[in-house]
Amino acid sequence: MKHAMIRLAALALAISMAAGLTACGGAASSGSTSSSSAASGSSSTSAASQVDIDFSKNLTEDGKWVDVNLTDYVTLPDYKNIAIPTDEITPTEEDLESQRQAFVEQYATPTEITDRAVEDGDQVNIDYVGSVDGVEFTGGNTNGAGTTVTAGSTAYVDDFLTQIIGHKPGETFDVVVTFPEDYNDSTDADGNTIVLAGKEAVFKTTINYIEGDPIYPEFDDAFVAENLQSQYGWTTADQANEEIKNTLTEYNKSQYLQNYLLENAKVKEVPEVILNTMLEQEEANLNNTAATNGLPVEYLLMMYGYENMDAFREDFKTQYTDQIKLQMICETIADAEGLQPTEQDLKDAFGDNYDKALETYGGTAYPMHQLRIQNGYNFVVENSTVA
Repeated sequence: MKHAMIRLAALALAISMAAGLTACGGAASSGSTSSSSAASGSSSTSAASQVDIDFSKNLTEDGKWVDVNLTDYVTLPDYKNIAIPTDEITPTEEDLESQRQAFVEQYATPTEITDRAVEDGDQVNIDYVGSVDGVEFTGGNTNGAGTTVTAGSTAYVDDFLTQIIGHKPGETFDVVVTFPEDYNDSTDADGNTIVLAGKEAVFKTTINYIEGDPIYPEFDDAFVAENLQSQYGWTTADQANEEIKNTLTEYNKSQYLQNYLLENAKVKEVPEVILNTMLEQEEANLNNTAATNGLPVEYLLMMYGYENMDAFREDFKTQYTDQIKLQMICETIADAEGLQPTEQDLKDAFGDNYDKALETYGGTAYPMHQLRIQNGYNFVVENSTVA
């Protein structure tokens, strides 16, 4: 289940210039992920390095695709005065409860089991301090903050997590592992290099507790005021429920309209220049997410469930073709209605960040492109009715 914060942010339907997404569909940006510690699995591949993304590639300064006449590919449906059935967009009580549950799950605390030994597959909160030849090394220490691991898994180097099986909460013991021959170096507290490759390491490990079933807070006034007020401005459960209902209604309305456009417009094909340009940008996004977290691209792909980059590319073409078609439809509507954005529109969208945005995106091409899509989508929304 998606976190409520993420879903509600996505439901806002405002243009997201920084992420390059629009309400009328856009390729999913790669999410952030935590970097692994020195206790984690083999690091035989170097971490990715940041690459520049050419946002303006194959776009004109006014945000249109170079040498692509959209009307050659898109036949628009009757997109004016679309009637949306009320029962199609009204959230059910199950929908609302799902959203409330998503909020409270973010603040769930696990039941702490302390009266039995760790078993294979348990989620276990541990602390450890690692050393090689008696010297502690950077990244091999939880610093008393605790970290949750799966007993018996291979997420950590060698058989680290197998060795915690059979120990009880409160016990402190040594876990002895051998780093792979191609493992990266680390440093000591003074910054001196410590070679880890092929070395035996000792991790003084403490079992804090075994995680049991989560305990969820009640979605009441106190919970809302304490946890949701700063981000959403809600002070009571009633206010939160009303806003959640309104947001879900708007989301359902958006989904209905997007489905309507996809089902009723005719898109002959997605031009290769569009598909390949957007795929290239997504690959760069993936690379930069890996670089930000100090990970190899291959490792991030594995975390996302892809065997390799080819699998990622194939999934992109499969999963996001409809979203690309939606963008093409929205742009075609913008052209049909004379809704080409102006420089002033860009300044209004970015406000004080206008100059920085143009620097980030390498000019007006990409922001104009996004506004074109948004303008077309907004026209459909503004001219639809709920029946």
